[in-house]
Amino acid sequence: MSPLSRSKSRQALLLFLWLSMLFLVWQHYHGPNQIPTRPVDQHVARGTGHQGIPNLTTREEEEEVAYAEPVNTSPKIKQAQGPASLNEVDLLLSSIAKTSQYFLNDVLSGSAFKNMGQRLQVLGTWLQTQETLTPKLSPSQLETLHNHIERATLSLFPFIADPKRPRNAQPFTTLRQTYQKGSEGIILVASKHNLRYICHLIQNIRVVLNSTLSIQVAHAGDAMLSSSRRRFLTKLAPNITTMDVTSLLDDHTLELEKGGPAIRSFAALASPFEKVLLMGSLSVFLQPPERILHTHRGFKDTGALLFHHHLYGKGEFKKTHDFWHKHLRSHEPSPALKSSRVYNEGYAEELDPGLVVLDKSRISTLMGLLHVCWQNTKRVRRDYSYAFGDGDRDTWWLGFELSGSPYAWNDGARYGGTLGWLEIKHASPEENGGKKLKHGRVCGNTNLHLDEEGKPLWFSGGLLKDRRGDEEEYGVWTHWMVDGVWQPKGQQEEGSADRMWGGEVREVGAVEKGVLERSVEEAREVDGRSRMFALL
Repeated sequence: MSPLSRSKSRQALLLFLWLSMLFLVWQHYHGPNQIPTRPVDQHVARGTGHQGIPNLTTREEEEEVAYAEPVNTSPKIKQAQGPASLNEVDLLLSSIAKTSQYFLNDVLSGSAFKNMGQRLQVLGTWLQTQETLTPKLSPSQLETLHNHIERATLSLFPFIADPKRPRNAQPFTTLRQTYQKGSEGIILVASKHNLRYICHLIQNIRVVLNSTLSIQVAHAGDAMLSSSRRRFLTKLAPNITTMDVTSLLDDHTLELEKGGPAIRSFAALASPFEKVLLMGSLSVFLQPPERILHTHRGFKDTGALLFHHHLYGKGEFKKTHDFWHKHLRSHEPSPALKSSRVYNEGYAEELDPGLVVLDKSRISTLMGLLHVCWQNTKRVRRDYSYAFGDGDRDTWWLGFELSGSPYAWNDGARYGGTLGWLEIKHASPEENGGKKLKHGRVCGNTNLHLDEEGKPLWFSGGLLKDRRGDEEEYGVWTHWMVDGVWQPKGQQEEGSADRMWGGEVREVGAVEKGVLERSVEEAREVDGRSRMFALL
């Protein structure tokens, strides 16, 4: 081993020991003797606040503060038990063993968002150090380290238990071994309720844009997606498979069949793809999606790429913001959070769930994903995540933020635009200081995202003009706009669609128009086929 390699190994050891010893200090001064262990299913009784949102009770607030309290590093640490000749590796294994046991003894409540993030940072450091030290460890030392990591991980995330092999003592390792090195793929979550839109998206990706990426359709049991519907989907185009998430992860603490969007994060975790494009059923692509994996700087730099929602509802969601700020109290914000207008200026929703891009080969990304999954477990989503937010939207950025996992927003601080048709409003001279003005507004029930060159990349909202209205009328796309003021149709006195104004009105280019026209043709064709088999 070169001097440089030895130096890096020693640095990893010292960092590892430092983090583990911090937890030992915590355990000594604030451990199970001082903080009673809570059963997994116990949770604090809550009141109900404005709009049916639970209040954060005094007890919950005190509990979270106790768990989020900075570790006191000033007291002297007691000498580790054992022979005086313990080397660095033995000290490391000893501290991991004690910290792992502490994780087992002190079960986190559903409100301990910040402490879960802290534990994931420690777990991520263990995994990284394990990779660094493997050549230096004896077989017995390696097995000891491996077992402690597995025990700690399973105590934090019981859903990783293997349903097919309940006696498997290393379910986390088994799960990671299913990730095919260098693999890339698309994950779609399908049910009988969104099957039509899943078919539209598959045709858009595979037939119109000629994407060759593998597609995996995830579901939770036969009740969510029947065998006949699964067969239909796999025959739509080449290289499409299905995945029952409940056959790969333990569903006892999840109940994914009834969990709505909760299944999405678990599908990303369970999929064999290392690099994942997790798409919503109402997403439509204007460029081949693999371009994001291969060229996007934000994704390459961080391993996790998220997309903004529209900006709207400033100051209208105080309960949600109070919830965020509570869990991010004393947290050093990441560059992504510092750029957030939703978080910092009080707007409504941060994330467009139509696309999440992940590189699970990076330990930091995997740790962030585990936090997201934890937020989507039945108890946590019921009492906290979904009670204070809109489904799984906020669990993504909040999970990465709290676990210290790098992530990037597409196009930085730019929020979603609108793709649709142009509407001209003539304003009277009296309204504009004696001047005649024409205001261009782009109308459409879409959320448009651009690539790094400023060209339309994809949008959410689907191919129908209004999926809650005429189910046979497809969209009209002639213009698009970003950086304008967005208003949902529910907040308008008149109008049949969301709209945006105040930005530059741009015409849809010939290439994008061709993609949209062909996507509608394919959608109509697959609608006919699916109705023939009575699947919709």
